[in-house]
Amino acid sequence: MASDAETTMRPAAAEKILGPIVHLRPLFEPSARRPRPAIPLGRKPFPVGRSIEGVGLTLRDPLASRLHAIFHPIEGTTKVTIEDRSSNGTFVNGGRVHGSRELRDNDLVRIGGSFLLIRHASPVPGEDPPIPELVGNHPEMRALRRTIHSVSPTDAKVLILGESGTGKELVARAIHERSGRTGRFVAVNCGAIPESLAESQLFGHVQGAFTGAQGSHEGFMRAAEGGTLFLDEIGELSPTLQPKLLRALEESMVVPVGSTSPVSVDVRLVSATHRDLIAEVDAGNFRGDLYARIAGYLMATKPLRERREDILPLLYTFLGEDMPPPSADLVEALLLHPYRFNVRELKEIATQLRIDGAGLDELPLSLIELRLEHSRPEIHVPPDLSRGRISSRPPPSRPKSPPPEKSEVERLLELHDGNVSRVARALGRSRRQVYRYIEQYGLEVPPRE
Repeated sequence: MASDAETTMRPAAAEKILGPIVHLRPLFEPSARRPRPAIPLGRKPFPVGRSIEGVGLTLRDPLASRLHAIFHPIEGTTKVTIEDRSSNGTFVNGGRVHGSRELRDNDLVRIGGSFLLIRHASPVPGEDPPIPELVGNHPEMRALRRTIHSVSPTDAKVLILGESGTGKELVARAIHERSGRTGRFVAVNCGAIPESLAESQLFGHVQGAFTGAQGSHEGFMRAAEGGTLFLDEIGELSPTLQPKLLRALEESMVVPVGSTSPVSVDVRLVSATHRDLIAEVDAGNFRGDLYARIAGYLMATKPLRERREDILPLLYTFLGEDMPPPSADLVEALLLHPYRFNVRELKEIATQLRIDGAGLDELPLSLIELRLEHSRPEIHVPPDLSRGRISSRPPPSRPKSPPPEKSEVERLLELHDGNVSRVARALGRSRRQVYRYIEQYGLEVPPRE
């Protein structure tokens, strides 16, 4: 009986495969808090279930069928399909599989109460040096940690691209801490500086430079002397300050407000933005020469919804020790949530779970249902790093749809075996609203097997 299918393909064999291959990454099993390692799928059918003989994955899950599903790699490609062989259904991204279907990178497969992730990755991604504050096993997170270690000792100016809440400041701090620079790490939110005070706060001022300047002020750039200046949301920098920052960077000197004497500075600049700076340059809102100066090395932080394997490890980190395990429905909801506010949003979810779930045997979905009831699938276009592009707008949400017809509710109840939580997610409604539809239309919830 196979209990650890990761032994079905050894690393030495994987190394001989050129290009990305499909991995099956166990994310959650009801009886185990720590998931098993990723399993590279070979060329042969790969069965999964509660009792698998020979090559395959045996799940420690009483809700799984003995033979629940079979993964079928398509020869000569990196594609794979899944065939449902269960009595109670196999689900992909919340929808039931009828017969078989093709799987894509980042697809979430539910088998019983267990969850598996499809991930396309290089056969041997290589070891990444640990950075404790940057949690994640997604291939791009591992590559990000390796990049931080390689770029930190250099003097290159770094521009970090990413949505709000993806950890851009954590990346900047990690670069500083590994740079060998002895000065301070000074973080500045460019969007929070009043335009009237921006020049003074960035470059400093002398006593009497303006009304209220009763003493001199060194400014953020000189405060970071010998260290790192982190300009967060640099895309918000005012047009009047942009040429002055450019000159300061080119000459390594600042002129405090009210002074005529330049002061030399030695700072490492790391910037970050959620905007598409190339589009801002094209629109005349951001100087092209300043962009060229700050973008010595481009990095990107990936949205949380695109790295599902990192959601549960982050959740457990935020929950802390001695918390009850999450239910399978809660796990599914968290793994399928679009996370418009990324890690910051997950942290707030964990706070609510920690408060309301204390003393329970299991964390149910109902604890955070109010937070998730307005969730919508989101569309995300990855940044074009060759041009430093990243979307300047948040991912769009689908507009509110009209109430479903009786036949639609009946169809979804049958499709999801009476699981009201899944019906609610399919309709984009709360469970309470789905129960109202059931009562309104005089429907019965089919018994779940």
